[in-house]
Amino acid sequence: MRSLVRSLQAEGGQALIEGLLALGLVLLLVVVAVQGFAYAHARSVAAAAAQDGARTAAVGGADAGVARANAVLRAAGGAGASLHASSRVDVDEVTVRVTGSAPRLFPLSLVLPNVVASASLPLERYPLAEAGP
Repeated sequence: MRSLVRSLQAEGGQALIEGLLALGLVLLLVVVAVQGFAYAHARSVAAAAAQDGARTAAVGGADAGVARANAVLRAAGGAGASLHASSRVDVDEVTVRVTGSAPRLFPLSLVLPNVVASASLPLERYPLAEAGP
């Protein structure tokens, strides 16, 4: 029994320091993983907002598409808080683009790229001969 007590006293806190280092590495890994999930969720929300905005813009115009995309971003809460929608109309196509940054879990967050998602659809227009009743 005395030899066990002597061997434990001889360690001098080595196990405590190793445990704290291991705990720090595990916490760092968890924070990086959660930040990665937050980024992936923000990209998913941006893609959904761009697609829904493009569907609305194809029928109701570019302003309606941007309004719908912004409504989807507001409904997403924190994931869509720093994302913003814009639209561009070409001759026969409308594009809704959502850009911004993903939520940061801590101020010194990892350097993450900006979130960018866009969706394009052809404009729904009828020939003048078919437009009337």
